[in-house]
This record gives sequence, C-alpha cells and structure tokens, in this order.
Amino acid sequence: MKTREPSHTRFTVEAEADVAAVRRMVSDLIDDVSPDQDRHGRAELVVTELATNLVRHAGGGWMLVRPLRPSSIELIAVDGGRGIDDLDGVLAGRVSDPKGLGCGLRSVRRSSARFDAWTRPGGGTVVLSVLDLAGASGPPACAGVSVGIVEPCGDGWAYSDEDGVFTLAVVDGLGHGMKASLAADAALAEFGTDLEQFVPRANARMRDTRGAAVTLCQIADGTLRYIAIGNVYGRVVTPEGSRGLVTHGGTLGLHLEPPRSRISALPFPAGASLVLWTDGLSSRVSPDPRLLTHDPAVVAAALHRDHTRNRDDATVVVATPGGTR
Repeated sequence: MKTREPSHTRFTVEAEADVAAVRRMVSDLIDDVSPDQDRHGRAELVVTELATNLVRHAGGGWMLVRPLRPSSIELIAVDGGRGIDDLDGVLAGRVSDPKGLGCGLRSVRRSSARFDAWTRPGGGTVVLSVLDLAGASGPPACAGVSVGIVEPCGDGWAYSDEDGVFTLAVVDGLGHGMKASLAADAALAEFGTDLEQFVPRANARMRDTRGAAVTLCQIADGTLRYIAIGNVYGRVVTPEGSRGLVTHGGTLGLHLEPPRSRISALPFPAGASLVLWTDGLSSRVSPDPRLLTHDPAVVAAALHRDHTRNRDDATVVVATPGGTR
C-alpha cells in the first residue's frame, strides 16, 4: 500500500507572537527528524523570515507546515496582500526594501532544498520552502495542500510514479475528524489495486466506516484513465485549454453494493497538468496557466487560498508528470 500523504497544519500569522508559535512548532518537527543543530538553525531562520514577511509586508496571512518523507519539512507562506511588484528583482537583490524583504527571501532561497514563489500585484503571494534535513531534494511530480477544520483531516491522498505509470487518489471521508480520516485510510488501503477492481474492493473495505468520495487516476502512454465517485472533482489542463473529469454520484462504503461507475479516459499530452480537489473548495477551480508553470506545491497552495470554502476539510492536489509546463 502506498503511504497516505501527510496533511498540513495551518497557522494564522498576524502578529509577531504568531511568528514565535510557528517557529516552535517547526522546531518540534525538526527534533523528530534530525539531530543536526546546523540544520535546526537554518530551518528556524527560514520559518522566521517567511512568517515575519507575512506580518510586515502582507498585513498577515498563514503558514502551511507538514513533514515530507523521509526527512524534509515543507513550509508554505500564503497571503492575499498587495503582492510583490518585481519578484525577480527582489530575489536578485536589485530591489531595495527598507524592511528587509529582499534579504529575507534571498536567504530563504539559499537555505532551501526546493524554493519557489508566485505573486501577482494586488493578488497576494505564495512562497514555498522545503527543508531537507538529510540531503538534496528535487521537485516532485505531484504535491498538494490538505487542511482539516479539525484534526485529523478527513481528506486523504496518495500517489505513485513507477514504471511509466503515474497513479493518484484523492479521498474525502464523510464528515470531519477521526471517523472521516479512518474512512479515507480504508479507501487508500486499496490504492495499489487495478482500476477495474478498485471500486468493489474499496467499497468492501470501507463497509465499517462512514464512507467516502473517491477519485482514482492513472496516467500512462499519453492517456488518463480514471474513476470518480462523489464530490472529488478533477480537471486536465493543457496549454490549449482544460477538460473536467466526469464524476458519478454516490458514496463508497455505505451499502453492500458499490455505486454504479465506469472507467473514463481523457488524452493527457506532454506538458499537461492534473488537478484534483475535494468539495471543501468551490467546484469551479480553473488554474491560471501562468501559475501552472510553478512547483505543484505552490500551485496547490494558491488554489487552496483562492477557492476554499473555509467550512469543510479542503484538499487540492496538482500533478505534473514529466515536469512543469
């Protein structure tokens, strides 16, 4: 079974005291991963810079934090503020800021195994820093943001990229909290099952849970094959446009017989992106093509910011097999 991806902890950052709270949480995560004090110091520098920028330059925002296997920590600073007029200039040191924004972001980039940023004047900023506490870390083919309204998050997702086949599942357990999370775990326990057998096997495994909506996708040889049951939505985005995934009504695990469904297919050409999201986000998610050239974690965080309903567990996952466009 492919391991379920960790969800994010979201920290609201509106004042200097919030900066210290995020720093303490990240420090605790680091203690669980690495004893290297030099890497501790570098991580504390990064989280302090990112959180301080939210307070001083964006009028507040939030930090998304989660561990990444085997030895990394993902930090995403998100805001809806004024944006950065000349991000390239800031990172290159050509733009002087009396509050130290340029120096802060440059130091974050130097300290990060992965770094990316997306900004729009008047439309906010998303900054990603992945701290690898054991060595270098390359960009993934898939990343997501998953935030629960209570812990643990009732949404779950997993992916694999092996032998030319990319597989992604996103699950939305009914309700919130532990019981919803257990339903997501039960569905993801069948993650490695063939598409043809996934629905009956997942339905049987989930009979002792409250049930879940599920979308399972496989990409190989330029084709996306998928099954979507319930309110987990999807869209394939290419430079020429986008197409939505067809979903079937129902919930896995509620009845002895699973809901009616069928395997569907869409072309998935080179350079395409796949976006899946739960109904904690609005149903009309349509990414800006310029955004999709960025790290999938940045894309997911921006979409989560712009489309979350803030009243349900919310997950969005972005896959770019073969690299960003």
